[in-house]
Amino acid sequence: GCSSLASIKIPNSVTSIGDFAFSECSNLASSEFPNSVTSIGWGVFSCCSSLESITVNEENTYLKTENGVLFSKDMTTLYKYPAKKNLISYEIPNSVTSIDHYAFNYCSNLARITIPNSVTSIGENAFESCSNLERIEIPDSVTEIQSSAFYNCSSLAKIEIPDSVTEIQSSAFSYCSSLARIEISNSL
Repeated sequence: GCSSLASIKIPNSVTSIGDFAFSECSNLASSEFPNSVTSIGWGVFSCCSSLESITVNEENTYLKTENGVLFSKDMTTLYKYPAKKNLISYEIPNSVTSIDHYAFNYCSNLARITIPNSVTSIGENAFESCSNLERIEIPDSVTEIQSSAFYNCSSLAKIEIPDSVTEIQSSAFSYCSSLARIEISNSL
């Protein structure tokens, strides 16, 4: 494993980062992407519970960061919100259409996340183990909630599924031990 790794500076020769490349690097606090990276896989920083910030070279044409959060260059995909970022609420920019797999997993500081009505897809394990997440509103632009999207969100008490959602995949709300109420529209 990479449990002792504290920071990663990826060399400029790297063009692609594969699925789960730095997964479970529990002491990783920061990562820096060069301008050469043009492809990034699933869950690159999944379970990186100490990750505070991600930086991307400004000349990179594929990725960018805003306040340490990793996005596609056009800001339509949110790839990763660092799990140890010290905010209790976060408003996803309204350019975002897709919340990638594992985007917010293990973000234990966040109590509230605002999803804009530009978002159509919530990826696999996107909010997994956000243990203090009490409130999240799914806008009526979302059409799919992928598997394990809210897995183990133990503080989430209520969720409303809007009309627009046509698919909720397996284990989407598993182990949400405080979830007392789910409201689902009739069209689902």
